[in-house]
Amino acid sequence: MPDILRNPTPIAKIYETLSAVADGRVELCAAESKAIVTSSARTKRYTVMISERLYTSNDNATYWQHYAGYPIIAVLIEQGRISLPPDSRPLLEHFKNINWKRLNTDNKNHYDQAVSQFLFSTGHADEIEKLVRNIYEQANGLPFAVKGNRKPIIKVPEEKK
Repeated sequence: MPDILRNPTPIAKIYETLSAVADGRVELCAAESKAIVTSSARTKRYTVMISERLYTSNDNATYWQHYAGYPIIAVLIEQGRISLPPDSRPLLEHFKNINWKRLNTDNKNHYDQAVSQFLFSTGHADEIEKLVRNIYEQANGLPFAVKGNRKPIIKVPEEKK
């Protein structure tokens, strides 16, 4: 397998990653070498297949753009291949229950504007940007390949009210 078959993950995707981690939306299935990551809107579940040097996922970013989308980066954090700085746990509280799908849609998919809106709401923009930069550098420095997989995206039925 060639060294690295991927484009760099955009920094905006790290924000979505940290929300998935903060919300506990990453389910590692070690026996099957896979993980299930639930979307921020909680309407879809993505399948991440794991091997030492190849991660596959059926999220749109990985499948179409050939970079490690937020489900893969979240799995790498949960596996401990990307480490969160020891003082970052309080900052993760700001990422809980953020519906990035809605936030991105509200900002007409201008991801930088969605991130700016999120950062403004936290009151901790500098510390959060430092954390995101740390994760971004680790993610883009790891030697692994990515590939989209054709597993069907699991649609989550809406809860009845």
